[in-house]
Amino acid sequence: MTLPLEGIRVLDLSRLLPGPFCSWVLADFGAEVVRIEEPLDAKGRRAELSQGVTRRAVFTTDEPAKVRPYDCLSRNKKSIILNLKNKKAQAIVHQIAQEMDIFLEEFRPGVVKRLGVDYEIIKRINPRIIYCSISLYGQDGPYHHLPGHDPCALSVTGAIGLSTAEGEKPKPFGVPVADVLTGFHAIVGILLALRARDITGKGQYIDISMTDSALDLLCLASQPYFRKGVISKINRKNPSSGIWETKDGKFICTTNMEAHHWANFCRVIGREDFISHQYDVAKREEMYHEVQKIFLTKDRDEWLRILQGDPETQSAPVHRNLDEVFSDPQVLHRQMMLELNHPDLGVVKQLGTSIKLSETPVKIRSLAPLPGEHTVEILTQLGYSKEEINELRRDGVVE
Repeated sequence: MTLPLEGIRVLDLSRLLPGPFCSWVLADFGAEVVRIEEPLDAKGRRAELSQGVTRRAVFTTDEPAKVRPYDCLSRNKKSIILNLKNKKAQAIVHQIAQEMDIFLEEFRPGVVKRLGVDYEIIKRINPRIIYCSISLYGQDGPYHHLPGHDPCALSVTGAIGLSTAEGEKPKPFGVPVADVLTGFHAIVGILLALRARDITGKGQYIDISMTDSALDLLCLASQPYFRKGVISKINRKNPSSGIWETKDGKFICTTNMEAHHWANFCRVIGREDFISHQYDVAKREEMYHEVQKIFLTKDRDEWLRILQGDPETQSAPVHRNLDEVFSDPQVLHRQMMLELNHPDLGVVKQLGTSIKLSETPVKIRSLAPLPGEHTVEILTQLGYSKEEINELRRDGVVE
């Protein structure tokens, strides 16, 4: 079976979540991804996304072998370790880039130029290359030089503020919404540029900003604001859409905002008198408190059986830990938790892929490589001899 991105080659210099997320999806659908990783620092540390963090983590000698097999972000990829501050390593990047379709990086603006691997240089080496830069604020503008992570993007775009009810203190989200959203934007940009290259024969530069990506979350809220200056604020006490505590201390979500769903919901909970008051602002808080009292009369799972027994009533469990998430029958049915075989660890579990294609589905060709697992292979393909590779190791160019 031919995968949709088979034959597309990606050189990935990214290290934080948006870039590796982007190249993960590209790799899952057939792209050959070469991941350039940084060498260990003086304290024996390397940024390791598979630890579940985007900060440096200290490793024992055998820890990567135990951690990497669970790293979905690095599967189907190859790994080479290069010290990009070394001119010889930069020359190796130039050699690899000659044969690549995609160049992916997420350094702060200006860093790639200092490293000698910016778009202008890479474009001269390979005019057909598609060069994608990911950064917090984009490559220009008054903030472009500032560092930051996911919560900064969600803060400056109003995503956190608009998710905070009156009187509440703004809090960061518990999951990296902007990081993942940015990764998907990068994927779309790359696929669009590939299609454009099919037509024009030319590569191009892609500038992906985390804040631009997060601003797409305002595609609805921005409309009444632009039209009438209306600023949307979250209303926690909305009886038609809310999070409700149940008798057993668990929580359930309902989203019965459409009139027919609201009517069915009211019938199911035994309050048909609420049906005609869905849009009655004066009664909203009173109804909210009454609905909460009703939910406190039964356990969560009992409510789910009742509500989901009516296909026109909207509800879902609020899972508060990963045990609940990855035992949910819908999650398992959709293969969003994979069980893969590892020669030393046996069965390892990873996150599945959210994009389901009927004719060319994802194929897991390899688990995540160890750091630098393909260094010798890639350098040999570039024409380096064993002696030259050993010399590069001694000089701290590669690991």
